[in-house]
Amino acid sequence: MRLLFSLLLFLALLAPARADTAEASAQLAAIVEQLALIDKAIDEKRNDDEALVAIRVRLEPIAKDLIALGVALRPRLTEINRRLEEIGPPPKSDEPPELAEVTSERRALLQEKARINAVLGEAEAVSIRANDAVDEISAIRRELFSNTLFRRTDIGVVFDPQALKSFRSELNAVAQQVTSRIKFMYNFRGKSLALALGLSLVFGFATAWGIRRLLRVNPLAIYIRRLSGAFWTTVIPALAAAASLALAYGLFSYFGVFTEQLRALTEAFLISVAAIFFIQRLAGAIFAPRHPDRRLIPVTNSAARTLFLLSLAIAVVQVADYFFGRVNSIFASPLSLTVAKSFVSSITISLLLALVAIAKPFTDEATGARREWPGWIRTPLLLIALFIIVAALSGYVGLARFTSAQVVVTGAILATMFIGVQSGHILAAEGAFPRSALGQKVKTWFSISDTALDQLGLLLSFLVYFVVLAIGLPLILLQWGFNQIDIRTWLYKAFTDITIGTVSISLVGILFGILLFALGFLFTRQFQFWLDRTVMARSRVDPGVRNSIRTVVGYLGVAIAGMIGLSAAGFDLSNLAIVAGALSLGIGFGLQNVVNNFVSGLILLAERPFKVGDWIETGKASGLVKKISVRATEIETFQHQTVTLPNSELINSAVGNWTHRNNWGRVDIPITAPVGRHPREVYDILIEIGSKDPAVLKSPAPTAIFKGINGAVMEFELRVHIPEVFDSSVVATRIRFEIFDAFERIAMDTAPVPRANLTLSLPDLEALAQAIDKVKAKPRRRRPER
Repeated sequence: MRLLFSLLLFLALLAPARADTAEASAQLAAIVEQLALIDKAIDEKRNDDEALVAIRVRLEPIAKDLIALGVALRPRLTEINRRLEEIGPPPKSDEPPELAEVTSERRALLQEKARINAVLGEAEAVSIRANDAVDEISAIRRELFSNTLFRRTDIGVVFDPQALKSFRSELNAVAQQVTSRIKFMYNFRGKSLALALGLSLVFGFATAWGIRRLLRVNPLAIYIRRLSGAFWTTVIPALAAAASLALAYGLFSYFGVFTEQLRALTEAFLISVAAIFFIQRLAGAIFAPRHPDRRLIPVTNSAARTLFLLSLAIAVVQVADYFFGRVNSIFASPLSLTVAKSFVSSITISLLLALVAIAKPFTDEATGARREWPGWIRTPLLLIALFIIVAALSGYVGLARFTSAQVVVTGAILATMFIGVQSGHILAAEGAFPRSALGQKVKTWFSISDTALDQLGLLLSFLVYFVVLAIGLPLILLQWGFNQIDIRTWLYKAFTDITIGTVSISLVGILFGILLFALGFLFTRQFQFWLDRTVMARSRVDPGVRNSIRTVVGYLGVAIAGMIGLSAAGFDLSNLAIVAGALSLGIGFGLQNVVNNFVSGLILLAERPFKVGDWIETGKASGLVKKISVRATEIETFQHQTVTLPNSELINSAVGNWTHRNNWGRVDIPITAPVGRHPREVYDILIEIGSKDPAVLKSPAPTAIFKGINGAVMEFELRVHIPEVFDSSVVATRIRFEIFDAFERIAMDTAPVPRANLTLSLPDLEALAQAIDKVKAKPRRRRPER
């Protein structure tokens, strides 16, 4: 019976594994079929770059499915290996035989392991085959790109009258296609056409107004300064125009305005209009021909107008080349017309570039003479213009067209990146962010210092640089022949799988973990603020208790945010045991004091022998407690000196707390009196003065102590209790003045009155007689008669 039960249990465990292996084999067979179809498609579409890109997209899910298949089978394989280790190897010939069910289980496990290994091996072979297909597609696309650029054509077709005739017929076909469709819509669907046009215009104006309104109140606008003109006149109108054109295209498609050819024509036309509009705005923002104060490049007014017109002309020529290239493709124009169009546009752009290079846009401040572009700008422009002309005249029209297109498109992208980088520089200016409206709001919300705000501004500038590079570089790569699939693959590998030795690093995971930690930290600060100012303040919680709770909540929140951030960044939290072991080793070698202070800080926060605001006395300092952290405690003395004491010293030594449970205190005032007084009289005076003071408590009542006689004085001590110990010095001073005044009054009342001393000596009598004789001998003035 036990043997039957064991066999049933083994079969129950083995059945899902067999099903998983069979399912993996079926999935692998389907992938092999898909790869066979893809190989066939690659052979058929060797000359079609867009089709090859689509095939490359189909290979991505296959690679993911292969990885998922291997991941799904690995746990079962690990379980089988663990079970085989438990069972052990078969017994040798000289050893006793094992049970039959054990032998049967080992045999079944080995067979299943062989099947899984076979599936994994086949999956690895299929993965290699898929990677080879990806490499083959990349090689074919590179070859196509090279052939397109370096294919030499006969430029004699440019001067063939047939090319001009084909161009006229093509324009007539476009005009006929557009006018016929407009007439049809006007006659039969006029309301739909009017509604589409009206909604497009309304949406365009509303988008422009809304974006301008939104950005007008943006606190970061203070940083734009001179770049504000470029931002306002480029980004906002371009966004509004793009939104309006996109809505118009969508509405026209919805109302059935387009035929297939007209749809492609309209799409090319709208892209061309948006490109010209954006480049016109961008050139106007950089050169600002009508607003010298907004000009980003310090050129003269006449040069600004000239450079603006030249830049716009280059953009118009390039966009026209793009548009008519799409027209050629839609109407299947002859190759001679395409070559002639590309030749004319390339030569025109090269001549315009040469005019830009030889311009003299600057003025010498000393002599007033016109100055040319710096050599590092003028020389590359001339070389590019010369290269385009030589390539076109040599028959490499494709290379000339590609180079001229990159001058326009890549130049526009680089100019936009220039504006972004300059705005980042302004954002990183020292002290700029704390003075901004956004900086003030952040300071109010999170209670951080100006220094931290300035560092935050620097961090935002780095974010601007990152955004500029993350958007600009892929756009440039797209223009230079790379595909978005390639760029996405590179970025995916760069951000998710950076291998250093045996360690794989995911930048996306690390950035996401940092973001989660920052959000957790900010949430913790906000929760602390709400808990302290709203909950505990309304509950009339003691300030010291509030500080302890706020501190513990802060450390707990930061710890949780840190663990969440580490987990999101891809770190296994189970590895913290290794970190804990390293910390314990470090504690044994020199971190005892740090850990001791940390634990002591936790004890202080829990037991609360003193709290923030208490008046404590230690062997090294006496003052008010300002802050209790997990490492040290800050004490501010009454001379406004901040003393930082390690928590371990406050735990291991005696600490006096004047305000532990309440602020009551006793003031001892020593007094001396002359021996001539009766001690009882002095005692009564002290008790009376102590009782009359308004700050002295009636219960317990003031007391006086006759401590003894020391020579010619008697020593007393007046002891009074006051409700606020912080007023002890003021109360003691006032009582001393009252005692001094009382002793002085008693001394004046009891002093003897001195008698007049009328006894004169003989010399004094003689001097007095002489003075009287002088007065008598002096003649008197007679009064005049009337």
